[in-house]
Amino acid sequence: MEKSMDQKPITKERFGNVYFINGNAYAGKSTMVKLLAEKYDGIACEENYHNRLLPKLNKEEFPGLTYTRDLEDWHDFIRRTPDEYEAWIRRTSRDARFWSLGF
Repeated sequence: MEKSMDQKPITKERFGNVYFINGNAYAGKSTMVKLLAEKYDGIACEENYHNRLLPKLNKEEFPGLTYTRDLEDWHDFIRRTPDEYEAWIRRTSRDARFWSLGF
């Protein structure tokens, strides 16, 4: 018996025409997505669509997405080491990917 789409693993067959663009702030991600969507008649999901979920997210489960929500002092954001910043980017990407692909 063939599995339905919601039972199949996240694979190239299921998301063969889905592309994810990730990167640092002001790197041109949104611009690139809009240009690619126009050129190839695609759909551009707007950035930070998951922000509406932030108030309900558990910080232990989604540490990347909730990091800025729970900051007491923005100096903590700016004063991170390059390794800490890279780790945050990776966690945030993983957290956002869960919401993008999981629901």
